[in-house]
Amino acid sequence: MTDTTTLYQQPHILLQHLIRFDTTNPPGDEAELIHFVAHHLNQLGIETALYEKFRNRPNLVARLKGNGTAAPLLLYGHVDVVTTEGQKWTHPPFSGDIHDGFIWGRGALDMKGGVAMLVASFMRAKAENLPLAGDLILCLVTDEEAGGDAGAKFMVNEHPELFAGVKYAIGEFGGFPIPIAGKTFYPIMVSERQLCSIRAIIRGPAGHGSSPIAGSATSRLAHFLLALEKSPLPIHITPTTQKMIETIAGHVPDEMKPAFLGLLNPQTADESLNQLGELRRLFNSPLRNTASPTILRGGNKINVIPAEITVDLDGRILPNMTPEIFLAELKAVVGDDIELQVTNFEHGPNTHDMGLYDVLAEELHHADETAIAMPYLLSGVTDARFFAQLGIQTYGYLPMKLPQGFSFATTIHSANERIPVEAVGFGADIIYRVIGRYGK
Repeated sequence: MTDTTTLYQQPHILLQHLIRFDTTNPPGDEAELIHFVAHHLNQLGIETALYEKFRNRPNLVARLKGNGTAAPLLLYGHVDVVTTEGQKWTHPPFSGDIHDGFIWGRGALDMKGGVAMLVASFMRAKAENLPLAGDLILCLVTDEEAGGDAGAKFMVNEHPELFAGVKYAIGEFGGFPIPIAGKTFYPIMVSERQLCSIRAIIRGPAGHGSSPIAGSATSRLAHFLLALEKSPLPIHITPTTQKMIETIAGHVPDEMKPAFLGLLNPQTADESLNQLGELRRLFNSPLRNTASPTILRGGNKINVIPAEITVDLDGRILPNMTPEIFLAELKAVVGDDIELQVTNFEHGPNTHDMGLYDVLAEELHHADETAIAMPYLLSGVTDARFFAQLGIQTYGYLPMKLPQGFSFATTIHSANERIPVEAVGFGADIIYRVIGRYGK
């Protein structure tokens, strides 16, 4: 067994161990990884408790006592990962091998790299007797990649007492550098969109496949998909996104300011997005609700024109938006004659508390003097939506330095997921300093 002292002092080695546990979800099977972490926490004299909804899928909770002058601070992350099926990797995805200065493997970025940072900083706080104003809680959860039923959702619903009094938490996603106009911006996630899945039901006359029918469900499907692609939903300016854009505009060269500030006007936002090139992806989702067609069903015989086709849409809506608003926006694009049904809606964090934000921003700048912190509204969803039900503000904050040209957004969940060796220690050190400053 790896020496515990060496492990927390070298977070990149901890990450290598975590990657070597295949926790692909489904099925997850996170138990071996969780017991590995529990062992090393126990070796330092830290008590751990496991909570399990399903066999071989335990969630871990550990606590370090503070002096009671501040509310508890929560560090949490998920240990399951998405599949590697069908992907061609340069290095085996569960090897955790180091090549070219990177640790390679599934979960290196999402989010075993972050878990290694959180666990290492938590262990260090114990080993070095770091004075804590409030209790420090570590929670490692399962099942985030498949909805969280066995993980954060279970913990919040069945064991909320474990998080009593917590106001702030550190989790995914944020803290990675985004180069814009020669400046280095570090997003700190303070909010995220909400999950709102939609099913579109497209109907038309059926008949024999040998005789094409005008206005069939299949031809209407083509018009439906084209309308979604050609007619983006309306722009909405949320406080988080406004602050992010204003921060960027305040640091780029004068000739670039109008393009960014134009994003804050619904009448000029799409024109400004088109001017931003590859940066469009960063700004588009935080500015509007979106619906991406992902599953199509229809027809079961080659010689029968189907009477009905369904399209499942991965819908994501902004904070404080409702399914009713979303449906109205979609109908304005695709028409009233296509039936739209909400198949799943999960409330996300609809408020944000910036009480810890300045400390997080200052520690980023302390570690990287070029860092410009900015608040960020995540386009997807995380376990933050569950902890928000307990009044907990999550900050997506897993700091890492990345080399120029390395794309965080396109590397997670893909083949050859990897993280620079030095980035893991970089993040662990910053989180440790935040822990030390918290509540003081």
